[in-house]
Amino acid sequence: MPPASLVRAKLENLLINLHNPRYDPRSNQREALATITIDQGAKLYNLAEDIVVKGMNPTELLMVTPAGEGGHYVVLEGNRRVAALKLLSSPSLVKSLELPTGLTKKYIALIDSAKGILPSELLCVIVPPEDAKYWIRLKHTGENEGVGIVSWDGRARHRFRGESPALQAIERVESSKLLDDATRALLPKISITNIERILNTPDARRLLGVDVKNDKLSLRAPIGAALGRLALIVTDVANRTVRVSDLDSKEQRVNYAKKIIGRPLPKPTAPTSGRPVAAGAESVPVRPIPPYRVSIMPRNFKLRIPQTRINQIYHELQKLNTEIFLNSSAVMLRVFVEFSVDDYAKRRGISLSVSPKGPKVEKELSEARDLSLRQKLIIVADYVEKKGVCTREELHGVRTLISSHTHILSVKTLNAYVHNPNYNPTASELRSNWDSIQVFIERLWLK
Repeated sequence: MPPASLVRAKLENLLINLHNPRYDPRSNQREALATITIDQGAKLYNLAEDIVVKGMNPTELLMVTPAGEGGHYVVLEGNRRVAALKLLSSPSLVKSLELPTGLTKKYIALIDSAKGILPSELLCVIVPPEDAKYWIRLKHTGENEGVGIVSWDGRARHRFRGESPALQAIERVESSKLLDDATRALLPKISITNIERILNTPDARRLLGVDVKNDKLSLRAPIGAALGRLALIVTDVANRTVRVSDLDSKEQRVNYAKKIIGRPLPKPTAPTSGRPVAAGAESVPVRPIPPYRVSIMPRNFKLRIPQTRINQIYHELQKLNTEIFLNSSAVMLRVFVEFSVDDYAKRRGISLSVSPKGPKVEKELSEARDLSLRQKLIIVADYVEKKGVCTREELHGVRTLISSHTHILSVKTLNAYVHNPNYNPTASELRSNWDSIQVFIERLWLK
């Protein structure tokens, strides 16, 4: 395909496509505009209102092709946006379309508020019709095996929106050992709104032993029972043994919570056997991580740390309730990880600093500079694998921390715990972080 070019076109020079795939062919511009306006109804008004409030979407240009001379263009992609703008620019046009009276009044009121803020020209991309078909097909015909737009599942949408108690519940349960493999496989497609309905009902939350404040999910004592009840709910919703029709009303949701507390709590699954063990760590069994805990580190996790301050941080991380002391726990996790890596490197003679190069380096800049946490982890992880202290499988969590920028275990996320005042971790994230790197940290403190 030849490279596309850009053009700024006046609204009156943009022609609605008479062969819009949404409709049968139309014979003139007025008929095409009327068809879109009447068929789209309130949806087109909502688009017009959004344009007035937020402006045109800067990530999606109109796709056009020249229509003869005079600077006119046929709109190949973006006909709804152009129709909305044409309506906003002409009250008489709106009145002439014989829309429902209420909708006409809403458009007229919107036009009054849009005066002086509508764009006089629109940035468009010129694409030959034969090439445009390819891009339009990708946009409007689904994922196309990944070539088109891949839609978000429910969990992705909740992550994007920010804090979600329902998502926190799923992740909390997922990080425990209370789900069987079949249910875990269903989590990417789980109907998260069903869990949201339950957690949005105060009486149901009280029965389940959970609470939500400022969009943060917390478990009331006994923690194990509350987590087990959430696991039962996640299992039911994932396997569709409970559906949206079962949770429509507040009464239904409360009755469902009563049924949950009357059921036996799920038992933790047994640790996976046959896990590879590094040659240098054969005498150190991998300790199972308790699914029920409020601290970042399990209390049964034992380390011998001769360095006094690091040892104090280790004990604090075993005692701090992450549901109550969330920010303190987050910052101390970041500090403990880096201190552990630094101390191991010092004991093994591994350099974790770099000196500026060049003969003219000023004195105050000539001293060695510490590497970033990511760089330190790369060096130490490679070292312990090479020395047989950890297997490649045992280092998977650390490799994820090193390589990913979006995963909750990423170094970027760990740094945000300390340096970003707008980043708000969740207790389940902190515990998941630790669960993934526990073996690695344990091996760093071996004699």
